[in-house]
Amino acid sequence: MEWTMLADENDYRRLSIEAPWGELAEEYRDLIARYATVARLPGFRQGKAPREAVEQRCRAEILANLSAHAVQRLGREAAREAGIEALGPLEASEIECENGKLFRARLRYLPMPEFPLPELAHLETEDDGTDAKDRISRRLLDLVHFEIPGALIRQELVVDGLEGSAPGSDAWIAADERIRLLVVLKKIARQEGIEVDGTDIDRRIAEKAEQFGTTKRTLQAEIEKGDSTARLHDMLVAERTLEYLIEMNHE
Repeated sequence: MEWTMLADENDYRRLSIEAPWGELAEEYRDLIARYATVARLPGFRQGKAPREAVEQRCRAEILANLSAHAVQRLGREAAREAGIEALGPLEASEIECENGKLFRARLRYLPMPEFPLPELAHLETEDDGTDAKDRISRRLLDLVHFEIPGALIRQELVVDGLEGSAPGSDAWIAADERIRLLVVLKKIARQEGIEVDGTDIDRRIAEKAEQFGTTKRTLQAEIEKGDSTARLHDMLVAERTLEYLIEMNHE
């Protein structure tokens, strides 16, 4: 994969990426196999259609899915190589994704803000009957201050189904605080070496699938289709980091 930094655009950093098809081929094959288990093709029972038929019939959707994954994976890899970290999702344009051909895309992202972390061993406040995670979360928000771009807050409100909320409204303030807390917890996790891997994500998907009365494969497909894997990863990092802070503050 190769990347090139482009000129900044307002608050956004921009770059272009290129990757040979070989870097996407395995994921493309995995997507075909996954679609083959759920696709309904005329003349075949569900899950029994040949992969070649599934690839032909579902080609546009499979490539769109692949493009979304590749943009996030390769884009974040490029950002890491450039020594920068993205705040929120990467936004892509001019995507070229075709079987056997060079993958290309232009990306833009908001850079992670710089801010100092407080003393982590002294975050606990007096027990007021609320959950310890809530108390430490509120303490972090009280101690750490930085601006979250309005564009990112609007994206969060869209996820919440509250896209019409105005700046200063309760929904806007709640979204702003939620993003700020996740950013702070991600920085703490990075400092303290707290990590979440694919096994942790798979386990959480399996737990939620059982809770919702569906299959792990179905739920995973929905998460990936909605490009929510990175969001799930960040939520798990936040949970694990809060558990770490609670333990630290109760020693």
